[in-house]
Amino acid sequence: MSAVAWALGTFHTSVVGIALLLLVYPGGGLGVTLGGLNTLTGLALFVALWTTTVFTTGRAIRGLRLIGDDRAETGAFYRRALRWGAANGVLFLISLVVILVVNALLTAAPSVQIGAILALAGFEGIIGSFVAFAIGALVGLVLAGLDLVALRIARAVVGPTA
Repeated sequence: MSAVAWALGTFHTSVVGIALLLLVYPGGGLGVTLGGLNTLTGLALFVALWTTTVFTTGRAIRGLRLIGDDRAETGAFYRRALRWGAANGVLFLISLVVILVVNALLTAAPSVQIGAILALAGFEGIIGSFVAFAIGALVGLVLAGLDLVALRIARAVVGPTA
């Protein structure tokens, strides 16, 4: 994995985290949302988001030279961002479901039926994957645009020798 993939993937994770915070906080639902998580679960969710994002970002930029002004490279980057953004949405949803199921199984009361938890998780995973695919693709395109703007600014600051 290249340093650019790590940097862009970490940037993407931060942007998504801040965007989610800004969407949930104004409605007053942040306390309720965070109240259902413990520290270990929250950390696992962040690591899952970061890992899937760095992986998919690396795949999206592999073999491309994004510093230049080549329109073919830019077009290829947008197509890859669409594809790998969608993959990231689905991969993170799968990670989210697995982490929440493990948390539910570890903290469930003895009267809770394990089959009910697994059935609900399977249903959420199947239906949610379509939504995660579409949202991931859209977020991938938006972040690709931000990446190209940031790289152009960096090239302008460093100069034409970079």
